[in-house]
Amino acid sequence: MSEEMTAEQLRRRIADLDAEIAELRRLDGDAQARRGEDGARSEGSVENEELATELTGIAENEAVIDVLTQRRESLEEKLRAAR
Repeated sequence: MSEEMTAEQLRRRIADLDAEIAELRRLDGDAQARRGEDGARSEGSVENEELATELTGIAENEAVIDVLTQRRESLEEKLRAAR
């Protein structure tokens, strides 16, 4: 960012990040819930490759959430400093 963001721009960006994080957490929760659907009554309908893909997606989602959370914290620090 070559030019400084105004306090209002920082607030909007934080709100955007909050929305992104909330959506990723919702998707992560959905994926976690689907993981448990292949329970005792199952006849092995989830293939190992499918499970591995699902687990990889969950891990990637968590990594993105971590990056977005760090970015949000950085913007909050800038906002506090601008006051």
